[in-house]
Amino acid sequence: MTDTSAYLLPAPRALCAVFLLAVPWVALAADTHDAAGNRLESLIEQPGTAPPPTLEGGDPDMAQAVSPLYCTADRAWCARLSASRNNPRPSLQVQEFVPGEPEPRDRHVGYTGPERDGRFQVWPYLLRLAPGLGAPSAPTDPAQAAFENVVVGVIVERTTGYSGGGASSSTLLLETIYHTDEGAETSSVLSLPVAGQASIRACYGEQDAALRKGACHDEYRFSATLSLLPQGRGMPLLRYASTATRFPAFASRSRDSLATGALSDRDLRTARDPDCSFERTLRFDSGRYVAEPALPDCSEFTEL
Repeated sequence: MTDTSAYLLPAPRALCAVFLLAVPWVALAADTHDAAGNRLESLIEQPGTAPPPTLEGGDPDMAQAVSPLYCTADRAWCARLSASRNNPRPSLQVQEFVPGEPEPRDRHVGYTGPERDGRFQVWPYLLRLAPGLGAPSAPTDPAQAAFENVVVGVIVERTTGYSGGGASSSTLLLETIYHTDEGAETSSVLSLPVAGQASIRACYGEQDAALRKGACHDEYRFSATLSLLPQGRGMPLLRYASTATRFPAFASRSRDSLATGALSDRDLRTARDPDCSFERTLRFDSGRYVAEPALPDCSEFTEL
């Protein structure tokens, strides 16, 4: 029996159009479109599709569902996480329902690398690309050219514990599923931090507590939103916006919190970090999304 709980985030029963990042979701204004005809749609959890708590029985290499099924409103596209007993790291199983075909076409997106070791959740949105977009070149086969290309994704949360605290970091991984003359293929197009938090340091006695005026933890928070820009005329233009804060106001993960002496009352406030609270346009270039201008180093907020 394989326990897949370490890879899965709890999912709400219904996915709303916009999420606050009190939990590690990336927020999007759903059901919108741009000038090119690209559409951003919510993925809605389908009732009765919750999987059993463990993987058991059957072929140990057979993929089994490890999350509920989420679908667009018209059920043309669905997605869920799947895994096997021999390979418990989840993959994203995307189903394309083609009119006239009795069974959906399954696409599996796998994830490797150390940054993918964490708790997985289906990204509760899907970008349906306008005709002719998403593939390196348009198929010459009319049947393949008629299929939609889409952008799908997962959010991966990693956590760690500290003496007196802990930290978490969530990353959004987006993939394009596109059609060629040979069939459907996938390509990684974006990896971005979308949430981070850390609670570090502690008071180890009355003297420490007095020096810090009872504020015994340094707190770091990072949250980000992603939205579809309406002026896009090719591959979707995306807006990436973040907010980062620290408490106490002077806190830094690179120096001792008491290096400058005891805290004052004016230190006991949450301060917005100006460098890591920003907006960027994400533009598709050479097969991936890139930020314009480049992203600042926010590892203090987004790394464990």
